[in-house]
Amino acid sequence: LTIFLCCILLSSCNNLKTGNKNVPITQIEWDNITERVTLEAIKLPTLCNIENMAALDSFILLENRLMEPCFVLWDRVNSEKFFSFGEDGNGPEDFLPTAMLVQSTEKNNFRIWNGNSIRKYQYKGDSLTFDTQKLDCPYVGFYQRFFAINDTLYCGYKASPHETGIHLLNINTGKSYDSITVNEGYFDNKIMPYDLTFQVQQDKLVVGRIRFNQIEVYQIDREKNKFNSLFTINYKGDSPENPITDGACYMKSINTDNNFFYMLNQDTEHPGEETYLDIFTWEGKPVKRLQLDALYLDGVLLNNMLYLKKYTDDDNLYMLPLNLLQIL
Repeated sequence: LTIFLCCILLSSCNNLKTGNKNVPITQIEWDNITERVTLEAIKLPTLCNIENMAALDSFILLENRLMEPCFVLWDRVNSEKFFSFGEDGNGPEDFLPTAMLVQSTEKNNFRIWNGNSIRKYQYKGDSLTFDTQKLDCPYVGFYQRFFAINDTLYCGYKASPHETGIHLLNINTGKSYDSITVNEGYFDNKIMPYDLTFQVQQDKLVVGRIRFNQIEVYQIDREKNKFNSLFTINYKGDSPENPITDGACYMKSINTDNNFFYMLNQDTEHPGEETYLDIFTWEGKPVKRLQLDALYLDGVLLNNMLYLKKYTDDDNLYMLPLNLLQIL
């Protein structure tokens, strides 16, 4: 009788575990929802060496890499209109070499992290002004990307020699409240770097684990300062302990809106040759895979138009109108 009761209890536990919403999504029939698309080029308004991009109301903000001006604000209503600003240096309006664009949900303002301060910019007419938020923490180390949830609560991608992950942190003090991390920053005796990409949409966090084809979605609890796991997508059975060698999903960037999240990746056995845009609902259902016409490295979503940077082209961005895809 005891053995019989134990079997019943174990069976019940297994059923509860299987019905849990955190069970990974491991089967996707991409062939049924794949569509080839060709993107249209639009010439950049000025010379750019794009490191990062952000969408702001009717503008795209471009962060330049190793060149001045450091940033370009590009009007997408009038594509010939742009505003360049920022030089490297120690002056009151200059930027340190480590300065970086801060992603956020703000549409009329944008932020730039500059050492021990955050600059909040506002662009009106043809003038650009900013206020400076001084940080109590003089140095927020090893962070390579930030997303501002509000003035103090940030998500940050941290990549150090012995830890890689996404942190929920107080940008003013540097205190980390919660994190999604691994203890080591590299696979296989530091041969393969362990990279992540992420994006925030309202109270949702999407994480792409670049080297082993896994997408994780979390709810951001702002009251308790915690990440709560919602679901995982891993349809190739890879893990940090068993990284993929062929057909890797080299996730480049994530864009989001209220209905979907859009994962730009190279899910191919020949990395560097093809790029896909995989589109998922916020419940984890794959609704479309777009096979793009070239290798694209990054993208930004603005008013239902996705602007992508091609690997071999520094003179143009490439446009993909999402509202014509009939995915709703």
